[in-house]
Amino acid sequence: MNGFSVTWRRTAADSIVPVGPGIYFGAGGGSPLADRAAALSRLLPPDAVIARRTAAWVWGIDVLPPGVSETDWDVELITPRPAESATGPPLQAEHAELPPGHVEERAGVRVTSRTRTALDCTRWLPRSEAVAALDQFLRQGVDTDELRTMARALEGYRGNRRLRELLRLGDRGAASPGESWIRTAIVDAGFPRPRTQVPVAGPDDRWFYVDLGYEDYRVGMEYDGERHHTGRAARAHDEGRRRWLTKERGWQIIPVTKLFLSRPAPYLEALLTALLQRGWNPDPATMDRITARLTSLTRRTGGRPARQSRRPW
Repeated sequence: MNGFSVTWRRTAADSIVPVGPGIYFGAGGGSPLADRAAALSRLLPPDAVIARRTAAWVWGIDVLPPGVSETDWDVELITPRPAESATGPPLQAEHAELPPGHVEERAGVRVTSRTRTALDCTRWLPRSEAVAALDQFLRQGVDTDELRTMARALEGYRGNRRLRELLRLGDRGAASPGESWIRTAIVDAGFPRPRTQVPVAGPDDRWFYVDLGYEDYRVGMEYDGERHHTGRAARAHDEGRRRWLTKERGWQIIPVTKLFLSRPAPYLEALLTALLQRGWNPDPATMDRITARLTSLTRRTGGRPARQSRRPW
């Protein structure tokens, strides 16, 4: 490819990685993801672009799979046509449309634009991860209508039913990926969509915000991620706040831990019980759907202890 010269080396982990003049690119294995993306960006021809989860990382958004470290994640590329090196095997890059406005440079990395990265992550990541990624991009200012307009111009995106559905699920109110996963599971189980960051007037002219809630029934779910809810002081604050919401405002708050990622059924059962006790009256079809979903989730885990994720959500 027009002046593109690169050789290849097989790593101890049996991966094939590119080696350029004065630069060695490692696929995982301890090097920061942004550093490896920048190194590879300098090696590649102009039409090969850092994309998807790696591009999101460059944009300051962590959408790596739960439990995966940045040092273990390979750099992802897309290119508008098959890319081959001058001296080695084809690049492991996906081929996709890349209009000029979809490519930018950020921190020395040639990367898909913020909007295109958000669209790609929503289109291609697993469902819950896609919603979590979309929520984070929306919080950064990406506009849903802009994503829809971009999708209509791209083959494979235009008219895609899954993509349309996920774009409707996006919510910039989600304050963490964990909250996004919970909201997605709630909707997928057949519950009404909960509101994010529900404001509740607190003492001394303060406001409390319930992560996910149903205001009509005063039932909420809150995610206790490790990042912001560990330590004695944080736990005491959460407990005191929830006691006040229960005693003074009549809310029932269901705390959710990272175990939700592997065993959501007990939390969803608690949500169903709380809503029914507070007067929610779902139609038979909705109730049948929720019951079937809870049964399926329970069978899937088989009652075994949950495998804990290493992601500090």
